[in-house]
Amino acid sequence: MPSDHRLHPSSIFFALAGSLRRLALPAVLLLLTSGRSSPQPSAPDGWGPVGWMNRWMPGDFAIANWQFWILLFLIPATIAAIARYLSFRLHYEGTELVIRSGIVFRNERHVPYARIQNLDAVRNLAHRLLGVAEVRVETGGGKAPEATISVLHETVFEEMRRRVFAERALQHALEPLPEDADLTPQEDDSRTLLYLPVRELVLNGLLDNRGMLVIGALYGVLWEAGFQNVVWDRLGNWYGPGLLRDTALSIVTGNVPSLSRIAILLAGIGGLLLIVRVLSMAWSVLRLHDFRLTRVGDDLRAEYGLTTRITATIPLKRVQSLTVSETPLQRFFGRMSVRVETAGGHGSPHDGQAKQPRERLAPIIRRTAVPTLVHEVLPGFTLDGLDWQPLHPRAFRRTVKPGAIMSVLATIPFMYWFGWAGLAVLPFALTWLLIVGWMHVRHTHWAFTEDVLAYRSGWLWRSLTIVPASKVQAVGFVESPFDRRAAMAGVRVDTAGSAAPMHRISITYLARETAATLYERLAAQTAQTAFRW
Repeated sequence: MPSDHRLHPSSIFFALAGSLRRLALPAVLLLLTSGRSSPQPSAPDGWGPVGWMNRWMPGDFAIANWQFWILLFLIPATIAAIARYLSFRLHYEGTELVIRSGIVFRNERHVPYARIQNLDAVRNLAHRLLGVAEVRVETGGGKAPEATISVLHETVFEEMRRRVFAERALQHALEPLPEDADLTPQEDDSRTLLYLPVRELVLNGLLDNRGMLVIGALYGVLWEAGFQNVVWDRLGNWYGPGLLRDTALSIVTGNVPSLSRIAILLAGIGGLLLIVRVLSMAWSVLRLHDFRLTRVGDDLRAEYGLTTRITATIPLKRVQSLTVSETPLQRFFGRMSVRVETAGGHGSPHDGQAKQPRERLAPIIRRTAVPTLVHEVLPGFTLDGLDWQPLHPRAFRRTVKPGAIMSVLATIPFMYWFGWAGLAVLPFALTWLLIVGWMHVRHTHWAFTEDVLAYRSGWLWRSLTIVPASKVQAVGFVESPFDRRAAMAGVRVDTAGSAAPMHRISITYLARETAATLYERLAAQTAQTAFRW
């Protein structure tokens, strides 16, 4: 099997398509601007480059000025795409991946197989039609993919994945791979850990509520096109002019709105919530179609997507933390969601494009199946074997004091509107504050063993985060002036890629002696850990 590969010829067209996407918004703005300032198109026999090109156009077809400049901007993009296709080389040298590109300014990148954290493939409809994939190679940098290769033939991507799997199967062997080495992964060990049928995807959309993202994106398009006023005018004519504004003014001035007005508002809010849920369910089915999580040897492989098919490979040895989340709606239906974080798993914009976030390991899973999945991700660990420890006995008092001050300040606007009657809001605010503070302290616990550090919190929205002790990279002892006054302290633990909040655990409101003991144990264990990427 050859070890030297080039980009697929269709990479030129995908590069041009990316350039066109970046020029889409300027083209729309130029179109709207040119249509308002000069309604008549440029004369075909005019002077300048546009007039010269129009003389050669067949029939009555004529190019406008904005169309000419958009086409002109594509010339350097086309040259760059062709140059990248001709100069790109993907080469395997023993235990590392070598990527060479560039004609004038040459770039050579060496990526050892053992340092690759994630290996993902993205295939939209065009990719799948041509049998290619966009490959993202991530290491422990955490800010951007080490390499984004667009595009490779699917057989080339499979060979890359086999090389990486073979290197890990050899337990980071230092000797180079022989040319005739058997690079076939242990597919016999492959087993499905989670499969989501359409029913579960619809339920996930109902519980997850991503419909507001779709509505926000649609409203952004209307805003950019200048049509948002038309939408609001239509809604105003349907519900009656100034319905929402007049109802809000009636409530502020102390008047009770009519029952018909309240019924119309409730119907409108209910219709909006229904539309949001329907869009969320459609988004879930489209995004997570045929979701399948499998384990191949020591790696997890997630595949999902209807229009854009994504294949994500997650090495179990690279898992930095595992988080189990549960919303109130998920708890009602007996469901949870599971997410794992790896070094380099959350990037930032790279090469002018925003990196697509990684989907959760289990977007939705039955509560009874969570212990089995956690055991697969963290072998040898069981949730039932943890000795949970509470917070400091005075943690409730520390939690309530700042909220009480904010509650008093929040009553000032009500006193301005309603006079001394506005103070009636204060008892309700303080009661709610006491309930939230008490439930927060009651449901917050931590546990530490020789293998893991676990932290669970949340009353309505619950979360359980587990960090293997061998993945802890930094330990902090946190003590504010209020902590010193109350003889309290906190401990913060960071893992690789901790620029993102999901890579850390912060335990607050501990007794100072307890926090110091936990900090010393974690620090001693971290100092003895030999990290190997």
